[in-house]
Amino acid sequence: MAEFPNNQFSHDTIAEHIVRVRMCVTGMTNHPEAAFRGDLVVKMTAHRDTFETLEVQHGDEWGDEEAATAYTNLCEDALSAKLSSARYMIESMIEEEEIAPVAANDLRREFGIVATKPRDRDGMVKLAIKMTETNARYVLALSPYALPEAFFTDLETKMTALMGAMDSHAKELNERLTIGDAKLVERDRGDVLLSNAFKWLVALYGEDANVLLEFGFVPKSQIWTPGSGDPEPPPEPLTPWPGPALFEVENIGGGTVELRPKLIEDMVDGTIERRIDPAGEWEMITESTTIEDSKVIPHRDLNAPMGMMIEYKFTPLNAAMEKGLETVTSVMVE
Repeated sequence: MAEFPNNQFSHDTIAEHIVRVRMCVTGMTNHPEAAFRGDLVVKMTAHRDTFETLEVQHGDEWGDEEAATAYTNLCEDALSAKLSSARYMIESMIEEEEIAPVAANDLRREFGIVATKPRDRDGMVKLAIKMTETNARYVLALSPYALPEAFFTDLETKMTALMGAMDSHAKELNERLTIGDAKLVERDRGDVLLSNAFKWLVALYGEDANVLLEFGFVPKSQIWTPGSGDPEPPPEPLTPWPGPALFEVENIGGGTVELRPKLIEDMVDGTIERRIDPAGEWEMITESTTIEDSKVIPHRDLNAPMGMMIEYKFTPLNAAMEKGLETVTSVMVE
């Protein structure tokens, strides 16, 4: 019985590609009479070893990036909480000292709290630097508005931790993408090698020879086609995505939810849907995501019903426009 439904090598999953290449190498070893030309056997064997090594490394890099992401999120939360405490401390001082409105606004401007607290990490770091530098000036000037130095020392520590975590995360992301790119190049190389081996075997044995099965290929009469009378091969079960969360949602107020899909291997597009009733139908939010500079551009749901728990579903699409690895995330809209 054929291991695969057909000979469309480029449509194989990663797991299928590994199995097919292993079978081809085994077939080459067991059938020296095939006498493949050139160094095809050597190249196929090298590809098997290289691709499997890259696959393991890619999984390891996903794990390292996930750990770096988790730590960066912790550092971000810690700095965000500290900035909120600083804002509360400054507002409390203004109220207790009964500072005049004009002077109070000047003080807020000096500490950088006129606008709402930034949500992005770079903005948080800039605000922490501004607050720390402002308070240091006030301390040197013996200003009555200087706040406890120990508080701002801790603020600076948390800011430094986030900056270091961001650098580490960027490094892990780059390493994961580098391995991913190398794996894609090696996969293309493997597909070419399989194609060359298949053509040689068909020329040697014929397109319907059972010996093709031993090389991981399918004789013509055994290729599955719709309506052939044979049951369709069951789909490969989806395994949990080994990397960081594929999809983040954030309620940003006023009935607006920001939707941030993550770019994953082979992704060329994706869809985002929502539903209010867990048993209800999914409603399409966007049928296409925008990818620029190897990043997915966030999308906003501007009409999310307020006071409701909403589920959002992100479905990435690969180059063959095949779906998989759906991710559902819930958020309370306020």
